[in-house]
Amino acid sequence: MNAVSKSAFSVALTQELVRNLANWYGSDNWDSDRFGPHRESFKDWVITKLNQLFSGRAAIIRRRDFDRLILNASKVQDSFEGLSSLYGLLEDEYSKSMLVKVIAYRIMGYRKVKLPLNDRSYWSKREFARSLIKSRDTIKIEFHNWVLGHFGLDELGYPIELYFLPSGIMVTFILRQYEYGKRIPEIKAQSGDYVIDVGGCWGDTALYFAHTVGAQGKVYTFEFVPDNLQILQRNVNLNPQLAKRIEVVPKALWDKSGEEIAYSASGPGTSLNNNQQGYLQVITLSIDDFVREKKLPRVNYIKMDIEGAELRALQGAEGTIRTFRPKLAISAYHKEDDLVVIPNFLDKLGVGYEFFLDHFTIYQEETVLFAYPVG
Repeated sequence: MNAVSKSAFSVALTQELVRNLANWYGSDNWDSDRFGPHRESFKDWVITKLNQLFSGRAAIIRRRDFDRLILNASKVQDSFEGLSSLYGLLEDEYSKSMLVKVIAYRIMGYRKVKLPLNDRSYWSKREFARSLIKSRDTIKIEFHNWVLGHFGLDELGYPIELYFLPSGIMVTFILRQYEYGKRIPEIKAQSGDYVIDVGGCWGDTALYFAHTVGAQGKVYTFEFVPDNLQILQRNVNLNPQLAKRIEVVPKALWDKSGEEIAYSASGPGTSLNNNQQGYLQVITLSIDDFVREKKLPRVNYIKMDIEGAELRALQGAEGTIRTFRPKLAISAYHKEDDLVVIPNFLDKLGVGYEFFLDHFTIYQEETVLFAYPVG
């Protein structure tokens, strides 16, 4: 690891932590759509009022919060060298700054750190997303007792309708989570591209990519959870023109094909666990085997959001990555070390990627690592 990168990351992170020490946020830094209403005990309320009184000068913190901060800091310390290496790999200052802010949030939490998206514009966009309801029809799911509304996205420039959440509309179609627009050329799917969409869930990204790649493109979306597949297929069927460009593959991607892996169905939070017994079972498939079996002429873009299985799925795509050098948008927040092991694996392939990082919520989830092939 470059000693300069380690020092630069250490200085930047220390400065960010110090800058946030006296903060104390409450409901203004909380996403109730994701976590439910913001609630405080009487003691919490008193502490909040005292912190508001001393805002910018000092902060009062409970012992349990301090202990949690120390625990989080120790976890980051365990990954410090790897995070420093990623800091050195990132190509632009925006990505480096975002990495530092995300790590600071991991350590200090929502009481101390506001992530960059949290401004008036963000909440205005969320309200606009709510306004895009097309009908009163809904789908209720067991996961967090969420209710999916029936949305129409013409006002956003997408001739798409689907059952989804306002926060999901915000992330996928307004913030465009799987595009990196802070470099030229942008990292995004383009007209005519073949896209592998890993983690199709309810079909939002399949539809987003199908619109983006146009009539000459193709989207292969992977989802294996029966309840998710039912909603995914319903959403795809709502969009017959885009459906022609989408192939739903009901398989779980892994580093090897043909393994029987356990999982526990949990809506969009479903994850594979090859160390568990007694849960539901699914047979795995690797991207390399899929590409070979389908005889795909090209793979231009790979997106992954599969609840911690990203590294294993990437390992099963090594041949595809070496052959086609696709652009990548990989979720890197499900496991503590994702921001270390995923870029390290991709960099060591030696195929010539530049790396970028962005974050698409006001809380810890939805950090995306982008890779762009150069040379």
